[in-house]
Amino acid sequence: MEEKKTPIAAAPVKREEKKSPIIWIILIVVVAIAAAYFAWNTSQIKTEYELLEQEKAEMKAELQSELESLLIQHENIKVEYGELSDSLFVKDSLIMANAEEIKSLLNYKWEYRKVKKKLDKLRVVARIYVKQMDSLYTVNTELIEENKEIKARYNEEKAINKGLQKEQAQLNDKIEEASVLKAYNIVAKSIYVKRSGREKVTDKARRTNIIEVCFTLSKNVVVEPGQKDVYVRIARPDNKILTPGVAEEYVFEYQGEQIQYSVFEDVAYDNEARPLCLRWIKKYENIELQSGVYEITVFADAEEIGSTSVELN
Repeated sequence: MEEKKTPIAAAPVKREEKKSPIIWIILIVVVAIAAAYFAWNTSQIKTEYELLEQEKAEMKAELQSELESLLIQHENIKVEYGELSDSLFVKDSLIMANAEEIKSLLNYKWEYRKVKKKLDKLRVVARIYVKQMDSLYTVNTELIEENKEIKARYNEEKAINKGLQKEQAQLNDKIEEASVLKAYNIVAKSIYVKRSGREKVTDKARRTNIIEVCFTLSKNVVVEPGQKDVYVRIARPDNKILTPGVAEEYVFEYQGEQIQYSVFEDVAYDNEARPLCLRWIKKYENIELQSGVYEITVFADAEEIGSTSVELN
């Protein structure tokens, strides 16, 4: 009798074949979950990174804005104070150097804390700059006001001094005028000398031998007493001067020039009125006396002290 074969080994294989789809399903689910988690986690990381980058950009923009605002304020202060800001050139250079360093840090690889620290330091320097500028402005304003007061006092003193100088000049003019001798009661006459020696007043040019000029030296207590050089200058109608002789050495100095005179006399003056008569005498027949007006001027101590005229026909 044949032995019957039993299917003992085939039964377990069939159960394993039934379990395989379940395992695969589980694996697929696990992988799907893992993939979903990975994708979600990656998305979260990307979102956080983007937020960080955005925050970083905002922080950078904020720092740049603060720096620009600080520099604008600094420039406005310099403009406001004008030339006075030149006196703080070193401090201004320090501010600009720090600003350039911060700009350089912002444009390249930068750290917020480092830039923020430098920006805070720059603010401190800028505040010190403004404080010093205010102090300079206050001092400068005080100096300007003081200078105005000094200038006003100077102008006042100058005006007073000018007035005093004017008064002094007027006084000097009066003193100078008072210190000059004057001649008054000046009378000139032409004289004809007869053969007998008798003199006769004439108005005929051809008969005139003498021209006499009489006057009085004024009383003057200001003038220094002593010998005075008195000159009489007689000009013909053609302006030629009648001199004591034919020579031309009869001159004296007047206003820096050498001029001719007709008569000279050394007079002793004692500050009292002194009457004088000086005569020009026609010594040579070839001296021609013209018809017309003869202008006569009197001088003393190189100053003109009076004048008159005489007319000959």
